[in-house]
Amino acid sequence: MSRIDRNEQRVTLIQQAALQCFLAKGFHQTSMRDIAQAAGVSLGNLYNHFPGKEAIILAVAVAESEELAPMLQRLAAADGERAQVLVFLQDFHALCRQPAWATLAVEVLAESARNPAVAEAFAANRRQLQQVLGDALQGIARRERWRPALAPALQAQVLLDAIESDALRRGLGEAGNAEDAALDLELLARLLGSRA
Repeated sequence: MSRIDRNEQRVTLIQQAALQCFLAKGFHQTSMRDIAQAAGVSLGNLYNHFPGKEAIILAVAVAESEELAPMLQRLAAADGERAQVLVFLQDFHALCRQPAWATLAVEVLAESARNPAVAEAFAANRRQLQQVLGDALQGIARRERWRPALAPALQAQVLLDAIESDALRRGLGEAGNAEDAALDLELLARLLGSRA
């Protein structure tokens, strides 16, 4: 294994350890020492890779973008196929409903309110999601020859907001019974419009 490979592996290990610490203690309660200990590296070694917690949090934004990339590529290739857009919505909802994802989302929202660099990094991910989904919705409208009541970007925003808020409540255990007021993605997808 080359030195570059070992460094990349160590950075990945540090990011994973940081995520576990952030999930357990939150961004502000997690120290660089906590992260180094969880990663099994010295504090000096940690600082060789990341100058501070903000750099790690920004690396989490990059990791989020990389995790979403395959889903967005499939969505971009949907070519106006309604079924493919529905698959994306279901997959994105399942991802957002993971308890760790929901917990991290709360941490990101709180940190974004305090730190403009963090806010911009995660907002860029959201803009990309909204853009690709909006383009896919516009593709459906063209393919099915109907004019949506809402602009595709606004449709995308509403769909993403509904999915993320439902997933956040469920991921954090606030939804109560799983059958109570479950988000119906088929019904929600009617926001995509109806055939003319």
